[in-house]
Amino acid sequence: MKSKIVKYTIFLVIIAITITGIFTSALARYFYKYEVQNSIENTAVLLVHQINEENSQNKSVDYDKLAKSYAKLLNEKPSAIESFSFFTRITIINFDGTVLGESDSNLNEMQNHLNRKEVKEAIEGKMGTDERFSQTLKVTYLYVALPIKESDIIVRVSIPLYQLNSINKAFFFYTIIGILVGLMLTILISFKLSKVITDPIRQLINTSKEIAGGNYKKRVNINSKDEIGQLAHTFNGMADKLDETLSGIMDKNVRVDTVINSMRDGIIAVDTEYKILLINTIACDIFGVKHGPGIIGKNLIQITRNAKVNSILIDTIKNNHPLTDEIMMFSPLKNTDNIYKIYTNPIKNTDIIKSVNSGGVITLHDVTSVKKLEQIRTEFVSNVTHELKTPLTSIRGFVETLKSGAIEDTAVATKFLDIIDIEAERLHTLINDILQLSEIEVMRKDDNIKENNLGNIIDEVILILDAAAQKKGVKLEVEADENIIMLVNKNRIKQMLINLVDNAIKYNVENGTVHIRASKASGKTMISIRDTGIGISEKHHSRIFERFYRVDKGRSRNMGGTGLGLSIVKHIVNLYNGDIRVISKAGQGTEFIIQLPL
Repeated sequence: MKSKIVKYTIFLVIIAITITGIFTSALARYFYKYEVQNSIENTAVLLVHQINEENSQNKSVDYDKLAKSYAKLLNEKPSAIESFSFFTRITIINFDGTVLGESDSNLNEMQNHLNRKEVKEAIEGKMGTDERFSQTLKVTYLYVALPIKESDIIVRVSIPLYQLNSINKAFFFYTIIGILVGLMLTILISFKLSKVITDPIRQLINTSKEIAGGNYKKRVNINSKDEIGQLAHTFNGMADKLDETLSGIMDKNVRVDTVINSMRDGIIAVDTEYKILLINTIACDIFGVKHGPGIIGKNLIQITRNAKVNSILIDTIKNNHPLTDEIMMFSPLKNTDNIYKIYTNPIKNTDIIKSVNSGGVITLHDVTSVKKLEQIRTEFVSNVTHELKTPLTSIRGFVETLKSGAIEDTAVATKFLDIIDIEAERLHTLINDILQLSEIEVMRKDDNIKENNLGNIIDEVILILDAAAQKKGVKLEVEADENIIMLVNKNRIKQMLINLVDNAIKYNVENGTVHIRASKASGKTMISIRDTGIGISEKHHSRIFERFYRVDKGRSRNMGGTGLGLSIVKHIVNLYNGDIRVISKAGQGTEFIIQLPL
């Protein structure tokens, strides 16, 4: 911009000085010619007067001598410029064009002047004037001719316009000098002026670039009160508004991002071309894509790669109505099949007149756990019904048999009554386990807690189960640190250990071993029950803590198990904010490791 200002300023100055020189030169030429013409008109008038005087006295006039003497008198005046070779020239011409007298040339060599413009005008009775270039003298002459009608002669006075060339040369010279001086001054002034103009503009440009680059706190420091100062003030005001607006937008975006990313449901918003406008981390996890700025603007259909999800969303956007569906999708994050409830809604257009929408929103709600709980509840009811039905059917059958006459046979009656007692005990145990499990499930916190020594609780468990272990030839080994004091409900921990040790005995091999170990580590109590039994295949590890889940249903039921023992253990561990895990392989024994806070 600075170079443009300098170029345009120089160009304007050159034009201005040139035009001024041309007009000034033309004006000088005009006044010079006016003065010269006025002078020679006076000369012609005087000469006419003199000729008339001499003619009135009837004197014989020698026109050639008169022209020469009169011209000599005029050219010898003190004001004459010595550098000019010819000055005032006087010619006396007859009306027929014959030259009667000539001051500067030989009279006999002169041509007829009848065709000259000034001569023609003089013959017509007017003062004739003309300006033309003399090929003989190579100079422009100004001619004035006055008629003397009484004598039919014309007095013509001419003068060479030498000074016009001098005037032109002088004006050309001074115009060039003026241009050069003007250029020098113009360059200095224009550089100063351009600096005054462009520096604030450059500052505005640099500041606007920084603001465009993200530095919204940058401002222009211009204190002038002219238009540029007003522009700077307006620019700073605009920057303040922009900063305030962007801060508000960013704050709102942060809040929106925080809210949607804190939700447990996947949320995705797309435009009418199915390009992502908004997506939260849960939705990215569901479809196995990385959450970040690069995800915005991508095509959702290419990301989901799920025909049913895409079909529902396309239907919602095209037909402008909400839809609901339920689908099963593979979760890359969890590496499992999850069930999702899908809700799609069109995004309303800001222009209420238009019936079309601006895109769609899809919400994915994970109902896997709900479906699983429903399945568990259904299985629980089915299993409880089955578990209750089997002993009740057995009891009713034996009772009918006894009522039919078998009671008369003492040996048979005693055998049937023993079976009825066993089945009744089985029912009692099952109902007791169900009640205990229900009680633990509804508890948020165990209120009946005291300080108890874990070693003493283990000793009581060993005392209870020692007979069952000896009966199967299983050796119980205990390794416990001293003085492990826990703030717990003794009966809960005792029941947990009984269930685990009892399972370790039941599913152990003949003459096997059950190793019980208790220790303190990292502020937690570690309890390990490891056996040398039949083990559990890895495919069952994720389900062994479910109600009524049995790895070997027939064998487990024959051993008197209800299928609720490990579920009770799991709930007791959760009641104390602990953790339980299993390490086992088929045929290699099983180890349950429990971590409880001290």
